[in-house]
Amino acid sequence: MTLAGTYYPPDSSRAVVVSLTLDDNRTLTLSGEGVARVDALRECQLSEPLGRMVRHFMLPDGARVEVEDLDALAVWEREHGRRTGLHLVHLLESRWRWVATAAVFLLLFMLAGYIWGLPLAARHLAFKMPPQVGRVASEQTVALITRMLSFEDSEIPEKRRAAITQEFQKMAAAMHPGSPWQYRLKFFKASLPNAFALPDGLVCITDELIKEAGDDKEIYGVLAHEIMHVREQHGMRSVLQNSAVFLIWTLMTGDVSTLAGMGSALPAALAQAGYSRGFEQEADIGAADYMISRGWGVKPLCDILDRIDPEHMHLGGAEEAISTHPLTKKRIAFLQEREAASKAAAAGP
Repeated sequence: MTLAGTYYPPDSSRAVVVSLTLDDNRTLTLSGEGVARVDALRECQLSEPLGRMVRHFMLPDGARVEVEDLDALAVWEREHGRRTGLHLVHLLESRWRWVATAAVFLLLFMLAGYIWGLPLAARHLAFKMPPQVGRVASEQTVALITRMLSFEDSEIPEKRRAAITQEFQKMAAAMHPGSPWQYRLKFFKASLPNAFALPDGLVCITDELIKEAGDDKEIYGVLAHEIMHVREQHGMRSVLQNSAVFLIWTLMTGDVSTLAGMGSALPAALAQAGYSRGFEQEADIGAADYMISRGWGVKPLCDILDRIDPEHMHLGGAEEAISTHPLTKKRIAFLQEREAASKAAAAGP
């Protein structure tokens, strides 16, 4: 291939028009007024493509040859397998519309990954979490929450606690058969009615919530909601989704055991984690379906939601903000619609 070029001798600004011949990827031959030389291509350095800027060969003695026919030079590079990895970059640099389009697609890809990819990855990893990590994190989280919310030992009579615990275990076995986690119920005295679940199956409930309940079915409705949070690992998934960098690194390495490295940070993260509205609705659905199957209907859960100030009642994370919850009236309406749909399905066409 022969191209037109401009030759600049070493240590000189004098320009000489030359013919540049590239001989089968082995030699570079120059001919022009006062110029006749042959150099081995392996000793010549070709500048990188950058948009439509002129490219040049640097010769072994410091001389330079500029080439303006970029398209022909690109063809020669492709034919001889030189710098093939740079062609796409050069193409994008040469066409700003392509660059803009690529940027838009990249932005959309990142947005899709954030909206759909992270939740799917978090769900996958939450169920792969080493059991000892969840167990230790839950124990430490309870200790942290006890200090944060000034929890004290429960004053509910032991017989009453035993009866609630017995029903709780029955519910957990029915709602989550074959669970890899051991469900436990822990009672606390606190200034406000509260209930929350931790990833390893520990569910905590305060004396104040039990006292506010009109009957035991209201308590069981709350506990059914919390069992769903454990079953679907909402707490751990929330923490993982909020730890995107760690999540991506774990997926890239494939080493799930490295999740243990989060152990020291998990208690604080779990204590402050809030559930998304999607997680809350998923827990409401599971609780509603269970209560309907027991013949209780959703009224007990609706009643306790309506009775207790939602700013003081957190059916989910220990410190979640009320803004992460659907409005109470909307939750109640959703539960009632769920029951109505269940009855309609049971009645048949």
